[in-house]
Amino acid sequence: MKPLSTSISRRHLLGAVGAGGLAAALMPLFGGPARSAGNGHLRVIHASPATLVLWSVTYLAEDMGFYTDEGLTIERIPLNGGPVAMTALVAGEGDLQVATPGEALSAVGRGQDIRILESYTATDAYSLCVSKAFAEARGVTANSPLADRTAAVAALKGGKLGITAPGSATDLIVRMSLRQAGLDPDVDAQLVPMGSIVNVVSGIANGAIDGGALLAPFTEQTTQQFGAVPLLEVAVGDIPAAARLQGQALHARGEDVEARAADFAAFVRADLRALKMIQENPDAARDKLRATRFSKIDEAIWPAVWAAQLSTFRTPRVSEDGLRAWLETGSIGGNPNPETFPYSQMLAMQFVERGLQGLNWKI
Repeated sequence: MKPLSTSISRRHLLGAVGAGGLAAALMPLFGGPARSAGNGHLRVIHASPATLVLWSVTYLAEDMGFYTDEGLTIERIPLNGGPVAMTALVAGEGDLQVATPGEALSAVGRGQDIRILESYTATDAYSLCVSKAFAEARGVTANSPLADRTAAVAALKGGKLGITAPGSATDLIVRMSLRQAGLDPDVDAQLVPMGSIVNVVSGIANGAIDGGALLAPFTEQTTQQFGAVPLLEVAVGDIPAAARLQGQALHARGEDVEARAADFAAFVRADLRALKMIQENPDAARDKLRATRFSKIDEAIWPAVWAAQLSTFRTPRVSEDGLRAWLETGSIGGNPNPETFPYSQMLAMQFVERGLQGLNWKI
């Protein structure tokens, strides 16, 4: 992978490892390389400087050599939060952007032409975590009954909770959790923008905040290293309002969907091969990603980290309902009307459908 551009500040390099022998061994299971239609370099903006398990599909596509098979080279641009990442995409600082669709919906509501090309996660496995001190003071653990954990969330009244940025998915999850416990997030708690998930972890660890919204692997790491306690978890249904929310998706500017159609089609085909591998041989995918992206995670917790995320890798399709759910929260900038929003204009699933047909994969 080529060095990252320095035109946007606060980036850092995500390591890349070649495909190796495992790719060759597994190729018969997940389809050989399609005839390459792409011949370009794609800059992929990520809405966090951290390497997150929820982006496993695109990481695996790179590490297995699927993008290379499609004639593509990839440059990753990690930024601090969804709003910054969407601003960068609109400004043309990248060709593709990986994030939840909240900022994209806001951009479309303001008249920008942003398209969604595929889904990476059907929903995101967020957890509302609190510090060890807070949990111990209230006598609650991750295994306490839901009623007790919800009561502990209510006890956050007057507390400080970390989010990455206003309008981000972390902001939304914290707000949903507080409302579920009967609190007004704008009045009853202080939501502290911290720039990144890593900073939220640090804040929980050093007592600067009482808790915050975390994702794998940070939920498990913060629990193991600092005694944090996840009170509510999206993946197990603790926050019903979050269940319909579309998770991570791939975004592009409308003008680029036509201008770079061959490259985007090649990129999505590579992603579909990676998703197929995750679904059909999850242990091999887990082990590959452990070696290439997540070697610093304690080996003892890595299987649990992977298992917590695995169920979210369900489909490459984004539905209108998953986007509507975001609008119905009332938290999207500009407050677009869910009834009149141009969903069909935003959804560009043609690359997914053609890719699935090419793989002869019915999902």
